Amino acid sequence: MFRVLNLPIESLPERYSQDWQRWFENEFCRLNINHVQINPNSLSDKIQNGSFLDVAATHYYKAKQIEMVSEMMYNNLITDDDVFLFHDLWHPAIESLAYMRDGLGMKFKIVGCLHAGSYDPYDFLAKKGMNYWAEDIENGWFKIVDKIFVATNFHKKLLLKKRKVDPKKIIVTGFPIYYEGKHLPKENIIVFPHRLDSEKNPHLFAEVELYFQKRGTDWKFIRTKDVCTTKQEYYDLLERSKIAVSFADQETWGICMQESLFAGCVPLVPDKLSYTEMYFPAFKYRDMRDFYIVLQSYMNLDVNKILLKEQQEILLKKGSAAIENMIEEMKRL
Repeated sequence: MFRVLNLPIESLPERYSQDWQRWFENEFCRLNINHVQINPNSLSDKIQNGSFLDVAATHYYKAKQIEMVSEMMYNNLITDDDVFLFHDLWHPAIESLAYMRDGLGMKFKIVGCLHAGSYDPYDFLAKKGMNYWAEDIENGWFKIVDKIFVATNFHKKLLLKKRKVDPKKIIVTGFPIYYEGKHLPKENIIVFPHRLDSEKNPHLFAEVELYFQKRGTDWKFIRTKDVCTTKQEYYDLLERSKIAVSFADQETWGICMQESLFAGCVPLVPDKLSYTEMYFPAFKYRDMRDFYIVLQSYMNLDVNKILLKEQQEILLKKGSAAIENMIEEMKRL
C-alpha cells in the first residue's frame, strides 16, 4: 500500500522549514496518508554559516536522515510501494537511495521539492563556485528521481534550460503556504522582508530610503532582518506595514513577498523571475525608474482593496493546494 517516507528540511525558525514540517504533517493526517517521518535531531536551529541553510549543520542533519533510512532498509522496513518525499531535493541521500534501490532490485520511488541549485547564477552554490562539480551531480540526481516538484513555471523553464532533465518529470505543483494574521492597525511602513543577501539587493532599499528621507517623508523604511528576532515579530511587522518591496535577482517562488501580501501589504515586485507569473500588473515594476513612480503612487493613494484581496486569494489557493497536488502526483507513480 502507498506510503510516504517524509524527509523534511531541518527545523529553522528563520526559514519556512519549520512551518513546512507542521503543514505537511497536518495534510498527511487530514488526507489519511500513511507516512513515516524521517526527522532526526539537528545540531542547531540557527544558521551560523551559510545563506538558506547552515553549511555544516545541514549536512549533519542530512547524514542522520541517510542513517535512519539505511537502517530501515537493512531491517527490510522499506517496500516497493514506498515513496521517498524530500522537502528539498538538493540532498546527498538521493545517490544513497539509488544505490540501495538498484543494488537490492527494489522499485520504491523518489520525489521531492526543488528550490534552487547551481544552475541559478545567483544561488549560494553558484556564488561559491560549486558549479564545476555540482552540475554533474544535479544531472545525476535528475536521472535518479521519479518526479521533481517546483513552485513555478519560471523555475521549470530555468531547470530545462540549464540541466539535462526529462521535462515529464518536472511538475509545477506550487509550494505550500498558509497564513493566519492578526490584522493589526496599519502604519506608514515600507518593509523589506528578504534575507540581506546580495541577490536580494538590500542596498537598493537603502537608496530608496535615503531618496525619500531627503524629501521629508513621514514613512518608515524597515528591513525585517534588522529588527525582528522571532518569526512572530516578523509577522507582526508585516501586519503593521503598508507596502513590501522586492529587488530580487533570484526568486523561484518568493515566500516572504507572499507572507507580506497575506498580511495586507501592497507587494511591489520586479516584472521578472517567478514574480512575472504570480502577481497582477498593478503590483509589478519594469525598472528602478518605474519602481519610484509606482511606489510613490501607493504612498499617496489607498490601494484597490478588491484587487489586493483577489491577489491574496489566488496565491493562498495555490499554496493551500500544493501538498495535495504532490500527494496526487505520488499516487500516480
